[in-house]
Amino acid sequence: MKNPFGHCVSGVLFILAIILVPVSARCESGGDNGFLFVPFPIYTPETKVALTLTAMHYSRKTPESRPSTRMAFLAYSQLNQFRAAGSAQSYLADGLYHVSGSLGGAKWPDKFFGIGTDNTTDDEEDFTSETVDARLAVQYRIRTHLMAGVSTEFRHFDITGIETGGELDTGNIEGVQGGNVFGIGPVLTYDSRDDSFYPRNGYHARLSADVFMDRPGDYSFQRYRGDLRRYVMVGERDVIALQVYVNLTRGDVPFQYLSKIGDMGGFNLGRGYYSGLFRERDVGAVQLEYRTHIWRNIGGAVFGGAGAIGPDLPRVRDMSVKPSGGFGLRYRLGGDETINLRLDFAVGKDSTGIYFRILESF
Repeated sequence: MKNPFGHCVSGVLFILAIILVPVSARCESGGDNGFLFVPFPIYTPETKVALTLTAMHYSRKTPESRPSTRMAFLAYSQLNQFRAAGSAQSYLADGLYHVSGSLGGAKWPDKFFGIGTDNTTDDEEDFTSETVDARLAVQYRIRTHLMAGVSTEFRHFDITGIETGGELDTGNIEGVQGGNVFGIGPVLTYDSRDDSFYPRNGYHARLSADVFMDRPGDYSFQRYRGDLRRYVMVGERDVIALQVYVNLTRGDVPFQYLSKIGDMGGFNLGRGYYSGLFRERDVGAVQLEYRTHIWRNIGGAVFGGAGAIGPDLPRVRDMSVKPSGGFGLRYRLGGDETINLRLDFAVGKDSTGIYFRILESF
């Protein structure tokens, strides 16, 4: 999936963003409050060029406390993909409670390559996913840095625009018929990071077990996730970031909920691979990134890692390993918070990808 044109486009977008974003973004701080509005282009293998509008308000009770945030997001890509969403997270009662939620909708032309670990780009089939989704999680602090609670998720989706003669067209792939998905389960979070937007020290770990029910939903399956992140400061400005991630699914899992390498719900796991090129029940992955300051608002990063994907993670011999690595540039927006624009060039096995986004990968 080599795309020299895409590399050029992404580089041009990054340079334009450095020039234009400081003019269009407003990062106004009043004590421990701030507002950020950023209209900027992005580029990923899954969207090609896209225009996004992001508005975010953040506030802190004290300089040391976690920021409560409210965010609105709108995106439209050259592939006619559209998504609008809003999200919020708040720390209440002096941080005793953490409440987070989101609501969004999308009409998203996409590609399906089959279920398995040996897929190639020659297997691609076109389809469109039309979704409305909502999430809510409430957690209570039981010890310093440690919170526990419950999370819920609802999604209504329709699959349209299916390519004639492909696997999806047979109707044998779980989830192609559309419907509702509803899940609920416990969540445990440990967070000792020194900052939420750009951590330099500390841990962040999240464990969850979600049970998806065929009433009020239409699918019965389970999903178990573990996400561990460690941040270590090197010198005065550089950071080493490590992430270990596991996603296990069991039951009659819609293909949209299978584990995959690529975009995993807000962070990039296995940059360099088209998201969804490989889909299976389980994935276990690790990635390491070195983040450094270069000059003024410009920074850089070097990263690498590997993901093992397959039908049963405990049976290691059934898993296929997908290595990846690359480098990137960072541009820090103005204001008191360290919020970066990110341009990454990544290489996987027989695959490449470029990513121009806001905020760090993890």
